[in-house]
Amino acid sequence: MLRQRFLTRALAASSDTGRKSGFVADGYDRLVSAVESDARLIIEAKFADEWNASGLIRRWKLHRKMNAEIAMLVAEMMPDVSPDALF
Repeated sequence: MLRQRFLTRALAASSDTGRKSGFVADGYDRLVSAVESDARLIIEAKFADEWNASGLIRRWKLHRKMNAEIAMLVAEMMPDVSPDALF
């Protein structure tokens, strides 16, 4: 038990040594949100003219259609990374 605690302290990055751990908090979530924002820009540009010309009900339907296409594009653009991977 003492040895395990000693190794953890020795290998852990501390603020006084200036070392950084290299891990990113919520790395997988950040990756997904970055890919999703890129896909959202592409799809919104594709439907911009139709969005501007439509009324309230048509925009509601168009919003659902855009979200479905965004989800498909995110699935295509997403790199093959496991959600359990460390970043």
